[in-house]
Amino acid sequence: MRIKSFFFFILLFVTFLNAQENTNLYSGGMLILQPGYTLAKNNHQEIQTTGLGVGGILRFYVYENLTLGITGGNQKTKYLSTGSHNSFISLGYGGPFVGYTKKGDFFRFCASIGFAKGRIKNLHIESQQDETLNEAYFYNYKANVIFPILSLDYLMTKKISLTSQFIFLSAKYNQNDLYFCPVFQVGILFNR
Repeated sequence: MRIKSFFFFILLFVTFLNAQENTNLYSGGMLILQPGYTLAKNNHQEIQTTGLGVGGILRFYVYENLTLGITGGNQKTKYLSTGSHNSFISLGYGGPFVGYTKKGDFFRFCASIGFAKGRIKNLHIESQQDETLNEAYFYNYKANVIFPILSLDYLMTKKISLTSQFIFLSAKYNQNDLYFCPVFQVGILFNR
């Protein structure tokens, strides 16, 4: 908690100092479309299929080419198991990132790296009859997540941007298990 508070106050201080000379202070909004491809495994099978998610991002532009911010979301993937098509695995995550940004007349590019805490939830159904689960396993693990982000924003107006991002979610959970999910994100950002 102390690290988060310290990071937040440093971010506010640097943004305040930079506000006098910078007209681009921050942008933030929803990432409403997030198709991805999940690679993971549990005790029963390997999981390799597509999924969808939602999330959000808040970027602060400090100095000319430095961005700091927070992002988070939930990436959920349904998959076919031996006895059901209702099994799923999901990763919820959120945390800070730091990166490089470059703004032109109509576009802004950002390349960042972030670290987050997260949680992986996995409902694996071995046997299901109609709505009744005969044999199912639910796994719930804490995860450490690292994610590089590449984004390109189209500045529609001075206050609104359309963003497209590529984020590669990599998580370690249950001591040695790994979760990978490259995700393409599209959203709307509000700028100041």
